[in-house]
Amino acid sequence: MNRTASQRFGLCLACFLSLAAQTATAEVDLVKTIVDQPQVWQGQRASFVVQLRSPGPFAGAASFTIPQVARTVIVKIGTPVVSSEQIEGDTWFTQDHEFVLFTQQSGRVEVPEFEVRFGSRDGFTGPVSEQIQKVPPVTFDVQAPPGADELGFLVTTDQIQVSQSWDPQPGKAKVGDVYHRTITQSADQVTGMALAPPPTTVPDGLRIYADSPEVSDRTERGAFSGTRRDRLTYVIQEPGTLTLPAIKYVWWNPKTKQYGSQTLPAATFEVAPPPPVGSTPATRSTFPWQIRIGLAVAAAALLVWQRRRIQMAARRWWQRLNPPTRAARRAVLRAAAANDPVAAETAWLRWQNLQPQPVRTSATLQQAVSELHRQRYGGNAAGTWNGQPLQQAFRDHLTRQERDIDQPDPLPQLNH
Repeated sequence: MNRTASQRFGLCLACFLSLAAQTATAEVDLVKTIVDQPQVWQGQRASFVVQLRSPGPFAGAASFTIPQVARTVIVKIGTPVVSSEQIEGDTWFTQDHEFVLFTQQSGRVEVPEFEVRFGSRDGFTGPVSEQIQKVPPVTFDVQAPPGADELGFLVTTDQIQVSQSWDPQPGKAKVGDVYHRTITQSADQVTGMALAPPPTTVPDGLRIYADSPEVSDRTERGAFSGTRRDRLTYVIQEPGTLTLPAIKYVWWNPKTKQYGSQTLPAATFEVAPPPPVGSTPATRSTFPWQIRIGLAVAAAALLVWQRRRIQMAARRWWQRLNPPTRAARRAVLRAAAANDPVAAETAWLRWQNLQPQPVRTSATLQQAVSELHRQRYGGNAAGTWNGQPLQQAFRDHLTRQERDIDQPDPLPQLNH
């Protein structure tokens, strides 16, 4: 009898200890976030770490569904750091995944919770179980430097290196001459797309053509180094002294808490007048040519006199046919079709910033954008990128968006 009671007591004790161990395991958070520096400047690199925990070794690679935040870029960088720690007397395996973001917002900026999937084992020899967890939200306090509103897109870095080259050099010129200008910017801890574009306004007598910028980034041990290269072409159209004003590049230094700047000097063209046209006797054979010349001069004078009004009308007509949002959509699809991750990310950010309110995207589109960011800043930055998933997911999103706009409201308005 005593032996039976002893066996029952031992069985109950074993069940209690097993239940207590399971309860302790359940109380351990499998996912947590770590933010070392929650206060950052607008446009400055901000980082946070997502730590995954497992009672046994991890299996496979973790997959994150990175959320979309207005006027903000979030990317996962590097490879996870694998380690272990003691929690309530038990050994837990950990993976630390680093994320960085650049935001043009100011004030309280929150990264909402997002999904993570990873495989884990219960002990060294246990079966693999798939974990679907939520990464807790992360909040940053973003401070705008004084006068940041006047600068538009703010660049926050220690220094920007700016250089330029001309072909040929500005100087003496004549009507019809063409000049090529290349401006190169590079900075640490900043993506190339965050560097400012050059001005495209020119004085009367010059015409400018701007190529698409070349943007590149280099990631090494979690550090960013961004480069932007702009190519501009100037065409001389009128004689006289034509001067391109100096270009001042400004950035905010988070260490000194002061603005820094570098200026490219002004460029002046001394354009000689065209040679005088030789006079010819006013005969019956040359009289029609005089009329043509007179009409051409009159038409040119009319165009010069009304050029601003004509330019404004042409600009309004072009914008009506090609609004910025439509151009941004085409740029995303074109870059994805060309498998160009740099152009695709630039176009995606431009389209996102043109939306009147935060965009709700499907899980498929979020995954495609995450793959784009992983290609740009992850460990496989040198590999090829397939833009077809992004192209198809973005087309599906646009189709749903247009369908929602065209769908009539089923309820009539109460007040008229």
